Amino acid sequence: MILRPYGIVIEGELELGLELVLADGAIKEIRPHTGIPEAYVISPAFVNAHSHLEYRGLQGFSERMDYWPWIRALTLAKQGQSREQVRADAMLAAMENRATGVALIADHSDRPVAGEALARAGLKGIIFQELITFREQADPAEKVREVEVKAEINRAAFSGPVRLSPHSPYTVDEGSLRLFVESAGFSIHVAETPLERAFFVGGEGPIAELYRSHGFEVTARGLSPVGYLNSLGLARPEAQFVHCCDVDESDLETLARGQVRIAHCPRSNRNLGCPIAPVRRFLSNGITVGLGLDSPASSGPIDMFAEMAAALQSSMDLGEPLEPVQIWQMSTGMGADSLGWGEWGIAVGSRAPLIKIHAGGCQSTGDLIDCGRP
Repeated sequence: MILRPYGIVIEGELELGLELVLADGAIKEIRPHTGIPEAYVISPAFVNAHSHLEYRGLQGFSERMDYWPWIRALTLAKQGQSREQVRADAMLAAMENRATGVALIADHSDRPVAGEALARAGLKGIIFQELITFREQADPAEKVREVEVKAEINRAAFSGPVRLSPHSPYTVDEGSLRLFVESAGFSIHVAETPLERAFFVGGEGPIAELYRSHGFEVTARGLSPVGYLNSLGLARPEAQFVHCCDVDESDLETLARGQVRIAHCPRSNRNLGCPIAPVRRFLSNGITVGLGLDSPASSGPIDMFAEMAAALQSSMDLGEPLEPVQIWQMSTGMGADSLGWGEWGIAVGSRAPLIKIHAGGCQSTGDLIDCGRP
């Protein structure tokens, strides 16, 4: 098969005047045009480095809410959802991911529905089965077993990896967090809001108030959330830290030294009033960053083009602008690297999934981000 687009995105850069020769599911040749090109662009398929498929039914839930009231309200709203409703929501979200060009997803799954959704949508991915032991922190063993049962349901439906993962450093007890020191890979929400720093450094703020309201002791650790996880041995190459909005220079050094991978979710962070993650500094420190659509309840409609545009705008708002090429890499090859997935790009011999983007007249990667739609 010969694919003759007017442009091909290679390592994030839109290259004009090339065509692909495919055979046996792999790229056999990348060569100059041998005929009249057609009005589309070829790119590696997108990688959604952090997702919550099950929250599709709560799309728009974040409107006019900052992070803390949102997460408290979301926790209550989940209790009113039936298993069948959540299952249907996850199916819809998986199909919408495919419609926006996504072929690989890392899904944080609280309920056991993501496996079937990914399988039916024909998507590759990793399911991080979410562990929360806030209420059970005195004796979390039974809760860990319950989450393992959910993981087994997802494993039965889905051929990809399904791994237990802690939700966040403040919703999982220290003993349970230590279970992941030897894990083959895990994902955890970290430093999404300055409220986490207030809790871990000084034992203050609404997270501390929540602990005390449930009769739990609060300890001022004098450490940032990243520093706390590092003290437990969790800042390591097998870890994906999601968000990392509120980080300082010491945290950056810890993340780089530990070769931690990061999932960046700019629309969710913006909608919930979180700080802007310093992505350019992550990259300049050699940290691998993937782009994540996060939850429809915080990000809004599933749309990788909108997420890339938000990443570009957020970096400019912070005064640390990213290049469109870097953002496209975060949504494709680097996104796959952030999951430890391996090769995901356009090169001779590659079998990575490809997408056609029907957007004529683009001269650069920035043009593609501007005019791309699901």
